Amino acid sequence: MDEIWETVKAHLKDRVSPSGFALWLEPLKAEKGPGGELLLQCPNQFALRWVHSHYLPFIQQILANLGTDLRIRLSAIPPAVREPGPSLPPPAQPLLFSAKVGGRQINRNFTFERFVVGSSNRLAFQASQALARNDTFYKGVLFLTSGPGLGKSHLSQAVGNYLNQANSHIRIFYITAEDFTNDMVWSLKNGGMSRFKERYRKGCDVLLLEDVHFVSGKEKIQAELCYTLDTLMDRHKRIVFTSCYLPGEIAHLSLELRSRLTGGLITPIGPPDFPTRVQILRRKAEERGARAPAQVLEFLAEHIADDVRRLESALDCLAARATLLNEPISLRVAREVLHDLQAVERRLSVPEIQKIVGDYYKVSLPEMLGRSRQKKLVRARQMAIYFSRLYTQKTTAELGRLFQRSHASVVHALQTLERDRQLQPRVAEEVKFLEKKLAQAQVTGRGTWPSPRTDA
Repeated sequence: MDEIWETVKAHLKDRVSPSGFALWLEPLKAEKGPGGELLLQCPNQFALRWVHSHYLPFIQQILANLGTDLRIRLSAIPPAVREPGPSLPPPAQPLLFSAKVGGRQINRNFTFERFVVGSSNRLAFQASQALARNDTFYKGVLFLTSGPGLGKSHLSQAVGNYLNQANSHIRIFYITAEDFTNDMVWSLKNGGMSRFKERYRKGCDVLLLEDVHFVSGKEKIQAELCYTLDTLMDRHKRIVFTSCYLPGEIAHLSLELRSRLTGGLITPIGPPDFPTRVQILRRKAEERGARAPAQVLEFLAEHIADDVRRLESALDCLAARATLLNEPISLRVAREVLHDLQAVERRLSVPEIQKIVGDYYKVSLPEMLGRSRQKKLVRARQMAIYFSRLYTQKTTAELGRLFQRSHASVVHALQTLERDRQLQPRVAEEVKFLEKKLAQAQVTGRGTWPSPRTDA
């Protein structure tokens, strides 16, 4: 295993910044795992999470390029056998509610008090508070929509936390649309539909339904969800939906369900502006006990603009680096952190996505943006629009300009691809394959390609 790992490290050295390699990859110890896998031992749990999130796909790609199907397992060295030296304090574990909460547990840290309000999320914040206080004027139904990492799940769970503290007898269901779907399918197969309907329609006072776009194309699930929502609305219960898409952008929804999703207040959440990003970093630094100068926080806020999770990741990496190297947080350390983040968390742009998808289908950019209805060109165009919507913060109107299409054409492309990936296994395989290649490109900036398809 040592020989394999040394070969992998040699490849990593060429593609990872020297500081990132020295801090996160050089300390890893390679052993043969109990199942014959490559076991990489990390100095601590923080390092394990960082390697898993930022470098594991890269390592897997290198192993694949070397022609081995060796599995990888990460583990943290137990504290008792660690070598002496500075270490991070154990990460705080999220406190979870369990009483009177159905479905998934709610993260107690997601409260209104810990949500940083700015111009891009003020309406969503105030609407969520109003719904929690039950002083709404929009039928007690709220639809939160945003890109990933901008706070819609935080606000949804903040509603649950507020109500759980205000009224211990209130019955809160916090679930995803996938949970609802799986529960219904299991109930159908096991003769439990009566119990299913009783639980969701009569045993629920507040429904927090995440990722509602998951029911796209699932006609029976949508019909049952409509009946459930009708019952809850008739009983004046409160409902919060979340999704990465606006209701009108979700493919293959019945008119009945679309009507119910738009029956309350729809509140988009945009990327935070610069003052909000600085305030988020300041709040998170205080929570972590990290002493970060204002100029350091402003430096990070200036260069990371579109995702709160990336802001937190940068701050965690900054604190980890300062602790592991036993030096104070400084602008120099922040620059090194940002360099590493840009190397391993690079965000794909629309032109990059167009290039990757075009290479896969052997389609040039002019062909992709043209008006031809040839099957291969249409599919490539739909895929590029779909992944551009998924990987960037672009609105459908902005994508329309970038793809030289109308807003309606972009929405139609998204809906068509969502339908086809559910009904056609081959399309689903193409989506899965491109997801993998785009993820690799996001990490490495390049990818290896199989022989191009000629029959797509």
